[in-house]
Amino acid sequence: MEEEDTFENLKFLELHQVTLSRWEVGEESFPALEKLKLWRCHMLEEILPSFGDIYSLKIIKLVDSPQLEDSAMKIKEYAEDMRGREELQILGRNNILIFK
Repeated sequence: MEEEDTFENLKFLELHQVTLSRWEVGEESFPALEKLKLWRCHMLEEILPSFGDIYSLKIIKLVDSPQLEDSAMKIKEYAEDMRGREELQILGRNNILIFK
């Protein structure tokens, strides 16, 4: 995917067992994204902080990807500081909240 690629209408993105260690995209790539699900992405080191700038993002779901919890929490904190309210949920398996 090129840096300038944009998925204007994409609301849900699931990555399942990707073998990437780094994922470089900007918030402008997913302007309508509401839910990001990362399933068994053991090689991925972090979720980019720029996901905190996607105002439509409501849910980050992590399944069997515990190494991503720290970056997800930082995104949640940043998004709440920018928006002034709690909107972003970080979920685990069975839709259980990881962070409140």
